[in-house]
Amino acid sequence: MTPPDRKRTGLRDVATAAGTSVATVSRVLNNTGYFAEQTRARVLKATEELNYNPSLRAKGLRQKRSFTIGLLIPNLLNAYYTALADAISQLLTKAGYQLLLSSTRDDPVLEQATLRQMIGHDIDGLLWVPTVGDRKTVDILLSQNIPCVSIVRRVEGDRVDTIVFEDLAGSYAAVKNLLLLGHERIGFIGGDISYNSNNDRWLGYSKAIKDAGLEADADLVKIGTVRDTWGSIATDQLLHMKVPPTAIFAASNAIMPGVMKMLLQYQVAIPKEMSLICFDDLDWFTFSNPSISAVSISHERIAESAVALLLQRIESPEENKRPPVLMSISFELLLRKSSVAPRRSLPHWK
Repeated sequence: MTPPDRKRTGLRDVATAAGTSVATVSRVLNNTGYFAEQTRARVLKATEELNYNPSLRAKGLRQKRSFTIGLLIPNLLNAYYTALADAISQLLTKAGYQLLLSSTRDDPVLEQATLRQMIGHDIDGLLWVPTVGDRKTVDILLSQNIPCVSIVRRVEGDRVDTIVFEDLAGSYAAVKNLLLLGHERIGFIGGDISYNSNNDRWLGYSKAIKDAGLEADADLVKIGTVRDTWGSIATDQLLHMKVPPTAIFAASNAIMPGVMKMLLQYQVAIPKEMSLICFDDLDWFTFSNPSISAVSISHERIAESAVALLLQRIESPEENKRPPVLMSISFELLLRKSSVAPRRSLPHWK
């Protein structure tokens, strides 16, 4: 069956209904130039009665822009990335842009294919949590003159605008707090350190241990994938060490469900038998029993900074002559009831 033709109400239809010219309707809708208040009222009434919606495609053709921004994130199941995407979407809508969102699942092949599709949609700019961020991928973006802001992770050579968190400093602060409480055996569960954000969090942990004068224990460090299943596997390994840790630092909120699941399975009391702190803060951390200590990184702040920087590049051509910007977003250490001084007796599960 052939779909029915879709007739779209245009400016000329609105002008006819309002008894005025197309130019006047355009001035009213864009709030530019002179028009009488009575004319404005007639135009707005006509748009409502005709259910007029402006054609973004036509607007884009006139201004040689699509008014569409691409957003590539690793995982929509990660609560942090979901909140970040929502904040970016709201900011872009207010600025008159629409969002084209896609998840890469940290698959380089999927990322390349999705990038090419977004370029095919003539996006005006790209916000991107890179999976690879190698020179070849960045070359593709630069060759298309597409303004791009890399967020959360950096690309090779920092060749595009980049906004990241203070990953190393945040991890260092979290682990130092545990050390000051008296913990000497602190387990670290983190993601793939080929990504600079994960690597910096591991380096922050390592630096805090070294600065405390403690000998590094490789068995306390569990590095894998940022999934809740990895949190379960790594926590199980830590609990079965000959001398288990008295505290665990989870370097991502995506790891935390698995950590909590395994601690519950072994009936490990938090914080009496195991202190816990996480990089990233989630809403449920505050009403967990006990509440979970966390390194808080604001998705609102990175969204605001990234959108502002990208739109500045898009809407001010002279801005493209400036070299790429590297910006860091600060953190806040939120100490709650899950982190206390270590136990002095053997754990019950051993």
